[in-house]
Order: sequence, then C-alpha cells, then structure tokens
Amino acid sequence: MTNSQEFTKAAPIIHTLNEAGYEAYFVGGAVRDLLLDLPIHDVDIATSAYPAEVQALFPRHFDVGLDHGTIMVWFEGETYEITTFRTESTYQDYRRPDKVTFVQNLEEDLLRRDFTINALAMNPDHKIVDYFHGQKDLADKVIRAVGNPHDRFNEDGLRMMRGVRFASQLDFQIAPETLVAIAENAGILVHIAVERIAVEMNKLWIGVNWHKGLDYFLETDLIQYVPYLADYKAVFTDLLDYTSDQVQIPNENFAWALFFWRAFERNGKEDLAAIQQQVREFTKAWKMSNKAQKDILAYLDILIYRAQAAEWTLADLYGRDPDQLVLVEGFIEAQQAAGQKSFKAIFNQSKVQTVQDLFDQLPIHSLRDLAINGQDIVQEINPRNKRAIGQMLQFLEQAVVAQDVVNDRAALLAYLDTHHDQINEI
Repeated sequence: MTNSQEFTKAAPIIHTLNEAGYEAYFVGGAVRDLLLDLPIHDVDIATSAYPAEVQALFPRHFDVGLDHGTIMVWFEGETYEITTFRTESTYQDYRRPDKVTFVQNLEEDLLRRDFTINALAMNPDHKIVDYFHGQKDLADKVIRAVGNPHDRFNEDGLRMMRGVRFASQLDFQIAPETLVAIAENAGILVHIAVERIAVEMNKLWIGVNWHKGLDYFLETDLIQYVPYLADYKAVFTDLLDYTSDQVQIPNENFAWALFFWRAFERNGKEDLAAIQQQVREFTKAWKMSNKAQKDILAYLDILIYRAQAAEWTLADLYGRDPDQLVLVEGFIEAQQAAGQKSFKAIFNQSKVQTVQDLFDQLPIHSLRDLAINGQDIVQEINPRNKRAIGQMLQFLEQAVVAQDVVNDRAALLAYLDTHHDQINEI
C-alpha cells in the first residue's frame, strides 16, 4: 500500500484517544481506498469517547454535527471528523434518524453503515476490523449492503444512488440481493433532495466504468424517481449504445452535454433552441450553478457543430474555450480509436492537435484582443450615433477573424473608413 501517509499523519489523534482510555479507529471510505491502493481523501475516525470528551482532548475543534456525535478537530494543519460510536433509530424522512444513541461498541456502529466495503475499521498499526466480510467483498469486487439491504435503504434512500455510483467508480458488481432491494425500494428516492442525488450522479458519470453504473441506474428503475429524467430512459440507453465503455468521461458537465446531444440527435436535430431550453430547465431543476449550465451549453454547442460540419473553420473556432474544444475533440478521438462505429459515422476523423493548431492560428481570441477600442473610434471617427460604435467593433472583429484585415490600429481604422457603407446606422 503506497497511500498510507494520510493515516500516518492522523495516527497521533487515535493515540491521544487511546491514551485517555478510549477506543478509536479509522473508518469508512478511506480504509476501503487504502486497501484498494486508491488516493485517500478524507480520513474519518470513530471513537468510544463522547463528544464532550473529544472536545476536552482537542481544544481546537468545530462542532459540525454535535447532535449526531461528530466533532471536527483541527490537528497539524488538517481537519479530521471524529464521531462517537452510535446506533440510529427509525428514519421518518429516509435520511435523518429520529434518534441517535451513543454506544461503546464498534460493531454496533459499523452495523449502521451502508455497504460492507465501507464498514471496515483500522487501527494505526493497520490492523483491520471486519465484522461483515468487507475485505472478501473488496477482493471479489462486490458491493453488498450491510445486514438487511431493505433496512439500509429505508434508513437513507441515497444509499441506492451510492450503490450504483460505487459500481461505476470502482468497477464493482452489485450483489444480487442488494440489487433486488434497490429495485424494490427505488421509489424512496422521491424523498431525497435533488442536490444529494446530483452529487452521486455526477460521481457516477466520471467513474472508471460509467456504463456499468448507468446500466444499474436504468435496470433498477432509479431513473423513474429522480427529478426530470424519468422521460429520458431511451436517451440513456441510446447513449450507452453509441459510446464505448473503454473511454472515460472527463467531467460531469461534459457528461450532461453528451446526454443532451443524444437527446438532440434522437429528436431529428431540428430544434436547437428547444434542446438549449431543456438544458436550462434541467440545470434549474437540479439546482446546478450558473457556471455548470454555461459549461453544459458550451460543450453541447461544440458537439452539435462537430456532428454537422465537416471541419472547423477559424470563424467557428473563434470565441470558444480552447480547453473545452480540446476536451470534446479528445473524447471523440478516443471513441473513434476504441472502434466506436457511431462516432466514426457521425463525426469526421478527430485530431486534437489539428484543432489546437488551427485555434492557435486565430489572429485574435476575443474582442479584448482587437487593436482598437471604442475610445479610439470616438477619437478618430466620432460617429453621430454612439450606438454605432459597438457595431463598428463587431464589424472589425469579424474582419480580423476572417483575415480580411490585419489586427493593427492604423489598418483597422483605414479598413473601417473604406467599408463604412457595410455598417448600419453610421
């Protein structure tokens, strides 16, 4: 295991708790990822110490979830979540327990966790505590609910989305009894906040086997109970048919653009405004940021252009984000290299370097790069209608991109003087 340094840094916290007479262990996803030799992110700790006792031992702390026994401790420039061993009662809203009871038994605490691969604990000496055969499931690449899967999903319905997300992220199979329970309890998702669903769905998109995650998402009918997507099952199926599972998706915003591109293609490519409006409605329903919406629309625009045009022109490259261009072209190129016939049929041969080289040939990349500005036009021409200034700048911008005139102040003013009749309202 080459990724244990995060546990080494946090080990003094467990030693402090042990020396004070309390049990303490590393728990959860960090232990799982250590055993899988994956990057470690947040290291969490579970302990028999009550919250007040943790607070006394670690004066530098934040009470982020005191009612549920969680204290965020600041130690050596890092923050660590320390939670008291606990059990939970019934869940009226399929998310939060009606009552949390602190216990002194690690097994009781681990029993409330979602999947066996996440119900592992470890001490600083890397001794694993495994009550539910999580290590065997890791070895077998299986996602299995702890105990009765129906109970686990009724406690927190989001665990069903986590299950299909882990299938994508880890490239694991879901155990048959767990998969049946997801299908039978899928309707619980209607009670789960869309923001929580979005987090899991976005992680699913960028997993190492996103095809597998989407297959489970459709097979269990989870799609029917998440906002906005119930009518799009055929689009997901189409997307799976049109893409290779050998090519990962670079980010979640591109994933949604790819999804809406397939919706646009299925609809006969007739109404660009309609598909753009669908993106806006979807991002609003899923409470995404304005930036996410903007990025999805930009990626979608590039995909639609590439599917309709034989090759890029300077004018069509102008104003686009080069990183987004390279990302889309890279995905198309990878799909074609993987032998995906649909991408070969729909898109002409993609070469990322060719697009990058062509983009670099642009004389300007935005209006800010133009060698003159509105003040120059006022000073040299002083048009009667000041609204014409913007039209003049736009006219010159197009001329420079088309390489009809060089981007030089004197040349631009001369070009404007000789072509004034092509600009309205001057």
